[in-house]
Amino acid sequence: MDSNILVEKLIVHILDGAVGSPVLSDFNYEIDSDMHEYIEKHIFRIFKDIDLKKVYFTNDENQFSKNCLKLKHGQEDFIPVTKDIASTIYEFMNKNPEIPSADLICALFKKDNSKYLGILKLNYKDSYIHYIDESQDGREVRIVKQKTALPLSTQKIDECILVNMDDLSILLREKKYEIDGEKQFYISKDILESTEALSDKEKIDIINKASKKVVKKYCNDDVTKMAEIKNAIAESFEDSMTINIEEVGDKVFKGNTEIQQIYNEEIEKRGLKEKNLSVTENVEKKVMRKQRLVTSDGIEIKLPASFLSRKDKVEFMSNMDGTISIILKNISEIEDK
Repeated sequence: MDSNILVEKLIVHILDGAVGSPVLSDFNYEIDSDMHEYIEKHIFRIFKDIDLKKVYFTNDENQFSKNCLKLKHGQEDFIPVTKDIASTIYEFMNKNPEIPSADLICALFKKDNSKYLGILKLNYKDSYIHYIDESQDGREVRIVKQKTALPLSTQKIDECILVNMDDLSILLREKKYEIDGEKQFYISKDILESTEALSDKEKIDIINKASKKVVKKYCNDDVTKMAEIKNAIAESFEDSMTINIEEVGDKVFKGNTEIQQIYNEEIEKRGLKEKNLSVTENVEKKVMRKQRLVTSDGIEIKLPASFLSRKDKVEFMSNMDGTISIILKNISEIEDK
């Protein structure tokens, strides 16, 4: 648990589409140890989430932005600000029934000497509980569905907004829902009116897809070439805490300026315009160091990417019939997981 997270204020509002209006609390939540641990775990997980993206307000007249400014300068109290935010979100939800109902936890907290306003939308999930029915004839225990269960502290929150109260930058996790007949993000576009941005995961996904396409077309679908790309990305991050796209292409396709250019253009064509990417260390830990191989008959192998270029660990052998054999070497122990 991250001891640097301190929850100062908290309030819960109910955004249930079946009710017809938001149920807004008038009092700050009295935070006991269980609630503090629940919120703390969720906040800690959010900061580690590779789906998180950093955005900024683009409209000073936006209601959410104005509420944050009022709270920052002490012009408005926490409770009315959160009520207004909850009402704004509910109003948009009411017009777009695909957006799930939820409890909205609003919190003021400190992390690493920075103060944040956290808006955590806990979308309802189905769960099952026991129900005891007492009657004159006796007792009956039944299993019933509960439609308003909240995510456990060990589960991800689908939608959340963390506003840094120092510079009003925003860390955002959002999902697409059907709005006006089209799947789209609504929090960044309609609630926050913020800049567009890609999450770390989206950036890496674009690089991986572009890499696979170029490797398949120009490198005979060489698996070890994909491993080289992953290693080059990881090394670029280790050297500068950023990923330099042109340096990665230069390193992997050295001597072939034509493929380097095609590689850079393919990444840009997929929506990643930056040449020097700032990403968090969570990406390096969770994405860049592993290579997942899937054979035509469904066998999956997950390996450290660096092993694919080491013949003392893995060897790919081309057979006479056109198939490929994969040999794993120098294994001291195998565990059943």
